[in-house]
Amino acid sequence: MNQSQEDNMLRCLTLTAERDEQKRENIRRYSGFIDCVEIRLDLCESKTPETVRSLIAAADCPVVLSCRRKRDTAAGAPDPGAEILPDNPADEKQRLAILAEVLQPGISFVDLEADADSPDLLRKAEALNVRIIRSVHDFQGVPSDLAGLVKNLAAQGAIPKIACFPRSSGEALDLYRSCRKVEDVREKIVLGMGPFGFFTRVAPWLCGSMLTFISAGDRKGAPGHIGPRELEEVYGLSGHGCETRIFGIIGNPVMHTLSPRLHNPWFSSGGMNAVYVPFQVDDLAQFFRMAEEIGVLGFSVTVPHKQGIIDMVDEISDDVRDIGACNTVVRREKGWFGSNTDLAGFLDPLEDVLEAERIDRALVIGAGGAARTVVYALKRRGLEITVVNRSPERARALAESAGTGWFASKTLPSLMEFELVVQTTSAGMEPDIEADPLPDFIFQGTEIVYDIIYAPEKTRFLQRAEAAGCRIIGGSRMLRAQAELQFEQFRNSYNLWAE
Repeated sequence: MNQSQEDNMLRCLTLTAERDEQKRENIRRYSGFIDCVEIRLDLCESKTPETVRSLIAAADCPVVLSCRRKRDTAAGAPDPGAEILPDNPADEKQRLAILAEVLQPGISFVDLEADADSPDLLRKAEALNVRIIRSVHDFQGVPSDLAGLVKNLAAQGAIPKIACFPRSSGEALDLYRSCRKVEDVREKIVLGMGPFGFFTRVAPWLCGSMLTFISAGDRKGAPGHIGPRELEEVYGLSGHGCETRIFGIIGNPVMHTLSPRLHNPWFSSGGMNAVYVPFQVDDLAQFFRMAEEIGVLGFSVTVPHKQGIIDMVDEISDDVRDIGACNTVVRREKGWFGSNTDLAGFLDPLEDVLEAERIDRALVIGAGGAARTVVYALKRRGLEITVVNRSPERARALAESAGTGWFASKTLPSLMEFELVVQTTSAGMEPDIEADPLPDFIFQGTEIVYDIIYAPEKTRFLQRAEAAGCRIIGGSRMLRAQAELQFEQFRNSYNLWAE
């Protein structure tokens, strides 16, 4: 993408509020965070020229007009593999007639599906000098000939728009590679929906997209839309483009992460042209291919990849070698380097307690990468540790490697006492906030209970511990402490590769 393309990159607010007056209020409220608005007639109370005129007047910026068929929205999308049924001809005729009726001066673009035929609408658009966007919405994956679709639509004189739903890391890579094949198509909109496509929403230049869509409130225009303030205040889109360096976090799931709210402001305050992006990853090999191709300089690692990532990097720190878990990866001259900042981050909220009180016995819930870090951190402080996990095989494996005791969750004796209980599993993490990793465990009220989950701030497990009189520690302090150590590595990587 050249510099002129960056300058044309727009933040487009899809008007999704239920009432039309709310739509006008959202335009006014977010005027400093948007460059254009999309009037979705299918989301309007009244589909009249007067309604559209009032929204145009409130916008005072470029306007995109559209009216979605149900099958081109998330609500009407077929399940993967299902046959796409044709629209009712009478309804389709009425939809296109409404679009043509409300099209008027003040509209900059009209979005018409690639397979929709409306000569009246096209003639009126030409007379009003309104640009045509020809769109394809695919909720079943990434079109196999995405590059061909873009080229064909551009050859018709339209602005191609492809909104697709990658369902895996492999399909996310396919989406990016397809866009690389059509870099010569200067004006286009290519965006990924859902968690695997989220990176295209906050870093749209990666796909050469001239526009990214956002929504205000709980009603979203499409899966993956975020709010206008979040796009700007967290991801800083208006100041970014093809020269921006990419960092991120990988996990599955990952969209609950608060890490972008830490790292992106640190990048900004440090004068670094960089953005930190969540990447949902279900296949590490596919992600590494993408990371190489888009030039990722570093990333955080969360559940479930903290152990699997070790085999993918070129060099590891001594802590990673000892613990068997890695949460930070940066690009160095000799390749990818993996380290572990979780150990120091985990201990940070406990330092005062460990210094002031006698803590001898700890129960660690879980046997994954985070649990390994916790076990080794506490062992270095001389605590006697018991590992408990739903899978006895994994509990035994961790315990044997670390030299600790272990139990399966269902066989943990009720009379055992611990001064410290640490919860390391994903049970209770958003969106599954009702889960309790050890529902039969009875707190004595004297324990310090530490849950490394930070969203929600108080998990069901912590709420139960607090009600029993325990002192509790949430995961937010650990998150920040380990992130600060990560950021130092990210900054070094940025300085190494910055031209």
